[in-house]
Amino acid sequence: NPGSDGLLFHPYLAGERAPLWNANARGSFFGLGLHHKKEHLIRAVLEGIIYNLYTVLLALKELIGEPKKIQATGGFARSELWRQMMADIFHQDVYVPESFESSCLGAAILGLYSLGEVDTLHVVSNMVGANFYHEPNMKSVEKYKDLTPIYIRLARHLEEEYESIAAFQKKWV
Repeated sequence: NPGSDGLLFHPYLAGERAPLWNANARGSFFGLGLHHKKEHLIRAVLEGIIYNLYTVLLALKELIGEPKKIQATGGFARSELWRQMMADIFHQDVYVPESFESSCLGAAILGLYSLGEVDTLHVVSNMVGANFYHEPNMKSVEKYKDLTPIYIRLARHLEEEYESIAAFQKKWV
């Protein structure tokens, strides 16, 4: 069930880089009730990771504007569920290239470019096609539009407490 019936998860199990840049940030569930089952917790974890990616996208939009295309790569892009969550939470179409690990291709192209073997980085566009495409499910988008601001506000409100719990863990764990 999209939105995990109002259960949110902050995936900061080892601190957090972008967009919080806080090594003391810690993971947490919020909104847990008696009606929640293990499926809700699992889905909330998956959604929490995508919510966090969305907050990174918001920061990027402030710097460079709207992206032309959202392209998912890496291990999570192998999951149809995660790709659809991304389309729904981002409220944008999501494309997945033929190679899930296209960061390796990017590194290879950068190497060729630095050696002068290719004249432009645009050659990569001829090497990457889209195998999967996901468009937002509007029913899910509506739920995520309500939950995303709560997720973002909650992370900000917990900022001071991240320091407190990290100090406790350093002392006692």
